[in-house]
Amino acid sequence: MSKSVLLLVLQLLLSPVLTYRNQVEEEDTDSWEEAKGYEECQGFFRDLPKPKALKKICSERECARGLNMTMKSPGCGYSERILYSGNWITTHIDLNDTKFGYREAYFRLGGYRSGKTNDRKQPVDMALPVIKKWYLDEKYNIISATMSFYIPAPYQKNPPASLDPEVEVEQWDDITIYSRAYGGNRDDPEFMEQFDFLRDALAREEIVTYSGMMMTAGYTRPGHGKQRREVMLIGENHDIM
Repeated sequence: MSKSVLLLVLQLLLSPVLTYRNQVEEEDTDSWEEAKGYEECQGFFRDLPKPKALKKICSERECARGLNMTMKSPGCGYSERILYSGNWITTHIDLNDTKFGYREAYFRLGGYRSGKTNDRKQPVDMALPVIKKWYLDEKYNIISATMSFYIPAPYQKNPPASLDPEVEVEQWDDITIYSRAYGGNRDDPEFMEQFDFLRDALAREEIVTYSGMMMTAGYTRPGHGKQRREVMLIGENHDIM
């Protein structure tokens, strides 16, 4: 093999790596505050992956109304947003085997999205985020859970009906969301620990949240590039969704 051919082969092999590296470097130009969407509290800092900034995610994909607009929080360690009313598709998660339960719930919602299990046989695009709700008893034990996809704008006002009895079209009212962002994987123990930091940050501002439910939101495809997940609590004065 000639030297010129060898150089060409090396260039082709390295090109995807260099492109990915350049993308990561470009994404990492965001400060931690820009990436998270809020100022961190002293004492909360940990050596954790930086989340992908919402402004970049929601410029690439449709996001649920309100979640891409962070309000100025009076305190540190959390963002405050209003998740505006809209239609979602929802199904239950089998908690007896959460890994299997996640997969089966995702597939059921995917059946609706593909058109296979909605009454119009209409494919419905994916919008972000994927939200899981975790319902708690008085001792904060998880007793049930659901997974929900946001229905994108073209179908929001008149979504197709579900033909699957385990998938419901739900209309959610406006609700105040308090959240923290995380840049790692959903199975990391540090992810669910963000609820402790969130509750601590809200307690400093004397903000009371609804104790019967907590939420998690996923904005990115697991294992592909920079990640963004959020833990969420809702305002005390809202009815449970």
